[in-house]
Amino acid sequence: MSMMTSLIVCLSLVAGAASLDDGTLELRYNGSLDKATRDGEGSPAKRFSLFYLLSKPENGRRELAWTLDERGGGGWAWPERYGMSELDPQLVPANKTPQRLLYDHQGTPTVIPLPAPLFAAWDKLKAGATWNEGKEAWEVKQSTKFMDRKCWEVHSTTGFGRRKTFWVDEHVPVVLGLEERVFIGQGEEYTLKLQLSGQKTLSAEEATKFSLPLKSLLALQAAVARPENEHRAELSETQLKAVVAALPDLTKQATDTPWSALVTSISRDTKAQNQRFDEVGRLARKYIGQAAPDFAATTLDKKAVESKLLKDKILVLHFWEYQNEPLVEPYGQTGYLDHLYSRRRKLGVEVMGVAVDNKLADPTSKATATRSVQKFKEFMNLSYPIIIDDGSLAAKFGDPRRAGAHLPLWVIVGADGKILHYSVGFFKVNPDEGLRELDDLLVKTIRDARAAQGEKKPE
Repeated sequence: MSMMTSLIVCLSLVAGAASLDDGTLELRYNGSLDKATRDGEGSPAKRFSLFYLLSKPENGRRELAWTLDERGGGGWAWPERYGMSELDPQLVPANKTPQRLLYDHQGTPTVIPLPAPLFAAWDKLKAGATWNEGKEAWEVKQSTKFMDRKCWEVHSTTGFGRRKTFWVDEHVPVVLGLEERVFIGQGEEYTLKLQLSGQKTLSAEEATKFSLPLKSLLALQAAVARPENEHRAELSETQLKAVVAALPDLTKQATDTPWSALVTSISRDTKAQNQRFDEVGRLARKYIGQAAPDFAATTLDKKAVESKLLKDKILVLHFWEYQNEPLVEPYGQTGYLDHLYSRRRKLGVEVMGVAVDNKLADPTSKATATRSVQKFKEFMNLSYPIIIDDGSLAAKFGDPRRAGAHLPLWVIVGADGKILHYSVGFFKVNPDEGLRELDDLLVKTIRDARAAQGEKKPE
């Protein structure tokens, strides 16, 4: 950063230290997540930036909108990169749509909470003040300067020592900076840093311009209706249609606003996902109605499986990685699949998991990969057999990864040996009903088969 740029940033921050009640407030932060090293320098793991929009108070209510941009080390898909919270009179989020990082730590997605830009205990800040919140002890260490603004330096400690240092403006409850010790995985230490880079009270015209795309973005987020803390980027066909319908107006509204980069990401991701859907659709049309390919394979417990031995059975093939690391929800939906298997096997349904891993083709890594599958099966207590596949069996049934999609792949083979269903991704799940859509497909298949034989239909 040049001297002139630094001067402009400092002057804008000083100028921004006005009352929070003057109007809609814009706050911008830059941050980093660094892995701690012995020399204390830190090794960069992730960089990120945050934009906040704090609404002007109306009838005692305020709203805090935000959007996050992450660089390196994984990150959230676009539906989880923004949100809005209503603030109570103490500026604490009443309904939390939290700001948090998603860090890919050795293949495992790890959620790292981020602090709010407004310090909730600001009324307690004075020289020497101390207080407790849960297991955290707080202390105001000193009055100092941060980015040329007078502020309080506030420490938070637990039984494991100091965890957080905040620098909070003395005149308004705005967080100017943060350093926090974060422990990830097996106790690996990282440092989370955050620094205010811009603060501005918007004009009425700017506030109106910024709020229009925000309303559309929040409406789109509600329409997509993702589960909280969803890690996967993939959307369903219905979700994608909602995004496609919203994008033209949203793109116009977001032009020359802080939301434009987010909307560009949404547009780019939607185009890529639609292309994958088209490719997967072509695969489904290619395989459905055709005779299932013959195959011979070996299960995890070293039993031979041949397709000809499954004649007259309704077969569900569930292609997935079945790895115990990373162990990430929804675990391939294998728990629900096992429950379905226990209910329908007596009606002639066979379920076979197919653990797909290219490492199984390499003798030097096959044993390790197989142990990973075994650990996962034991962790989930799965009763259906699991086939070990180096990718060859998946290729016979139309491996969707070749089209840029991700497993799981679900294939239903009817008693007549023809492929009746081919789908990629996760089924929508109601915890009380499990894999209802898949079960409905199986029940229909059973009924059709029995009707053809003149037998009683299953319940």
